[in-house]
Amino acid sequence: MDEHEYSADGKVHDAERLRELQALPLERKIAITQARIIEWYQYFNGNVYVSFSGGKDSTVLLNIVRKIYPEVPAVFSNTGLEYPEIQNFAKSFNNVVVIRPKMSFVDVILNYGYPLFSKEISAAIYYARQKDKSKSSKSKRKELLGGANRKRWYEITI
Repeated sequence: MDEHEYSADGKVHDAERLRELQALPLERKIAITQARIIEWYQYFNGNVYVSFSGGKDSTVLLNIVRKIYPEVPAVFSNTGLEYPEIQNFAKSFNNVVVIRPKMSFVDVILNYGYPLFSKEISAAIYYARQKDKSKSSKSKRKELLGGANRKRWYEITI
């Protein structure tokens, strides 16, 4: 990656650069994408794959990648929650590896609870549920449950 691609604060793209990229013609966006694909392919000596959900974005990416490197596999994670049409669509492509989680979604809910809006909320609930008597768990519970000094979930440092 060239030095000029970084913003003043060292980030790859800032908001201004994002607007510039969004304003480019489609052909230029595709050329930039192809260049990045080639860069990554070479960097990893061809040991790459496309994470393929069957949605529009990963379908377009898979198409662009395979125009350059037809042998690159796609990996479709079938969690069991995808619509049958999406599963069939993903399976209709050549060289798609279907993986499944070790634990079903129902088992995740039974063992860990229902996924929430964010990791911060999940962590706050985790600390609130802790039965251990350590000072850190007690203080986290106190932050969550403690009267007038109670912090909101987004104010808690985890």
